[in-house]
Amino acid sequence: MHKKTTSIQCAKYGDVLRSLPLQVQHYHNSKRTIKKKNVDELFVYDRSVYVKVESGIIGVVFLDELGNEPELFAIHKILKIKPGVHFNFVSLSQSGRITMYVHMHANNTKIKIPVFGSKTITSSIKLQEIYAYYYSTKGNNYQFEGEQHPYWEMTFIDTGELITTVGNEDYVLPTRSMFFYAPNQFHTQHTTPHSTCSYMTIMFDLKDMDPSKLANRVIPCSKNMIQTLSTFMHLSNENWEHINELLLGLLKLLIIFALDETNEVDMAQNLNPMQQHYEDELMTELVQYIKNHIHSSLTIQEICNKFAISRSSLQALFKRNLNVSPKHYINNIKLEQSKLLLKNSARTVSEVSDMMGFASIHYFSRKFKLEYGVSPSEYAKSIAN
Repeated sequence: MHKKTTSIQCAKYGDVLRSLPLQVQHYHNSKRTIKKKNVDELFVYDRSVYVKVESGIIGVVFLDELGNEPELFAIHKILKIKPGVHFNFVSLSQSGRITMYVHMHANNTKIKIPVFGSKTITSSIKLQEIYAYYYSTKGNNYQFEGEQHPYWEMTFIDTGELITTVGNEDYVLPTRSMFFYAPNQFHTQHTTPHSTCSYMTIMFDLKDMDPSKLANRVIPCSKNMIQTLSTFMHLSNENWEHINELLLGLLKLLIIFALDETNEVDMAQNLNPMQQHYEDELMTELVQYIKNHIHSSLTIQEICNKFAISRSSLQALFKRNLNVSPKHYINNIKLEQSKLLLKNSARTVSEVSDMMGFASIHYFSRKFKLEYGVSPSEYAKSIAN
């Protein structure tokens, strides 16, 4: 984040003025166009220099002592640079213009420095287009003979296990893992006689990505990645004006998480070891209690009464440790159990809804589709087929 010349750190280099002083009328003024993002030399004057930004966003690079690291500030208002301070200008926007006012008898020198400048935020991940995305459920002994195509493909394993072969190497993809196929990679997929699999596939155009950084890795999905995928699935059927931009942004975020193996945030980083130990034990008990009572109409108030904890404390506890609200966590567990019941039993959607303690079959269907992108009846039919 850029500091501004109005910040206290800039006071040693100069002062910020609301207007130019009268004596500046007699100074030599020069208008300069600033395009460079980096500089390798600095100027120093023996008298004060006044700078006014005419257009664009301009940064000033200051150096107080040789050998120190230069500092960059975004110029705000009119800047008066003190005598003896080394400085130069860079553009923080595409380009900009300044007027510099220098006393007619001022002397200046310049020094060379290692290249230094602004660090603009640009994207190196050139995600162009999402071609297709879909959710599939496959039973035991599923065999996909294989394909290759000129675009990237991502597979996320929601439940079960999938085995994929790329080249001559087999990869076992467990629940909540992800795998990327690079363009023109021939690959097959299958399940074992004892496993089924539900997974999501996204096919997309990604330019200039080194396949070795992303492809042919079984990637365990962090909470951040699961949350991003869930948001993608929830929004994929929306018709907002800019929904496509949002879906592209979510996929790009997923790719970034996959590239960065340190993406998992330590939600408990501000707790001391004793506090964290207490929270770990409490969370274990809470999660076990929820799972033991998942078939009932479990309420937040019931949990609060059982564990003598306030609603706000329970909310903070779940958010800090699981990054979800307690209600969302309970719904997720109920929906996961519902999906298993639909897959592994002959129960109807109505029976599963009653078993899991949902208020009504309509509420259950709405929540199920919101979470997985298909209704419970559509999911049951896909397994049967």
